[in-house]
Amino acid sequence: MNRIVDIVESCVNGLETVSHAFEAVLEIFDRMVQWLAIALVGVIAVAMILQVFFRYVVNSSLTWSEELSVWSLVWLVFIGSVVLIRNWEHINIPTFVNWLPLKLRPYVIIAARCLSIAFLVTMTYLGFEMILFGFHADAPVLHLSTKWAKLSIPTGGALMCLFALSVLLKDLIRLWRRDYRYFADQGTPSLG
Repeated sequence: MNRIVDIVESCVNGLETVSHAFEAVLEIFDRMVQWLAIALVGVIAVAMILQVFFRYVVNSSLTWSEELSVWSLVWLVFIGSVVLIRNWEHINIPTFVNWLPLKLRPYVIIAARCLSIAFLVTMTYLGFEMILFGFHADAPVLHLSTKWAKLSIPTGGALMCLFALSVLLKDLIRLWRRDYRYFADQGTPSLG
């Protein structure tokens, strides 16, 4: 029995090393995604401000600003979700999990993360399928294929999968180490 525990412990130590390397790579992706999200918010803000200025001051509406804002918003939804999933900051209601005994919480949290990853994998797959086999029209004003807006689904989904797998890996390592205090605060909003 001790031999099995030693083997599993060495596997967990190896996973911890892989997790640290994976985190270093994801840190680079995280910075890029955060800057992209900031840029998209900037594009939306500038396009809307210009639209208001041209409509009410110049008395001539811009034809492209609404379409650009909508496309940027579509991308922002999926890119912004990547930023949030890094620390699992999406909206959740932890009441049920908080009622559970502390030693049972990790299993429920990990099961929920696995279900989330299954959803993200499905969304990513179907997003790629939609890109490859779906119908694509041209946007009336920007004259871009809607394929570019739809590309946000598998791109965001794939990045969310990477970040969610990283969180799941950390959870599994913490569970093996019996770090139940780590799971005590899961789902509790941080005000700092």
